[in-house]
Amino acid sequence: MGRPVERYHLAMHLTKLAIPLTLLLLVPHPLGRLVGATLVFLAGFALTHDLAHGALGLPPRLNDVALAAAALTNLLPGHAMRRLHARHHARPLADDDVEGEGARRSWWGALCIGPRNALRYRLEGLTGTHGAERAWVIAETALGLALAFAALESHAPAALTWLGACLFLQATMALWASHLPHRPPPLLVRLARHLTWTRSAVVASFLHHDAHHRRPWVPCGELGAP
Repeated sequence: MGRPVERYHLAMHLTKLAIPLTLLLLVPHPLGRLVGATLVFLAGFALTHDLAHGALGLPPRLNDVALAAAALTNLLPGHAMRRLHARHHARPLADDDVEGEGARRSWWGALCIGPRNALRYRLEGLTGTHGAERAWVIAETALGLALAFAALESHAPAALTWLGACLFLQATMALWASHLPHRPPPLLVRLARHLTWTRSAVVASFLHHDAHHRRPWVPCGELGAP
């Protein structure tokens, strides 16, 4: 299943997801839970991104299941996000590029449109998909709502922290996932260069975004590798 490099990056994604999940579930301090929840979201987001591109060598049906599961760590519909990301790659920063809207605005403008865009991701995913893909989006949206209500009703600190982190990071995605990767400030680029050893998709988004657009089938952790 997949080439060795693809299996390696899949294993790295799962490891980067498992470690903060353990932190979220086992660390009693609120700050530790918040760090864990934030890292769970970012790790799930990176995994969703590589799965959306089919970059991890999974068979199509298994990739669909993995995409849905990975995106649910962010309470997002994976197949809707894949559709919008494909549009972004086809027409970067065009008027109909919802994902790239944050990059067309100032950092403050991107921050302001974030909550609205969090809703648009779902609506555009529903209106822009058909057949089996739309069925996936509907099922993922329903399951995400069910998970959010379950977390709220559980009153468990870990579940509530995760829910809060998901809502906050979704509401600010236009800034950190759109504006900053396309218009990174020099200080952020210098910091990212010192973190290349992590093979982090977040770091790669600041240093190798153009390379990713040229070679979207390559796992993000592989971009810039010697």
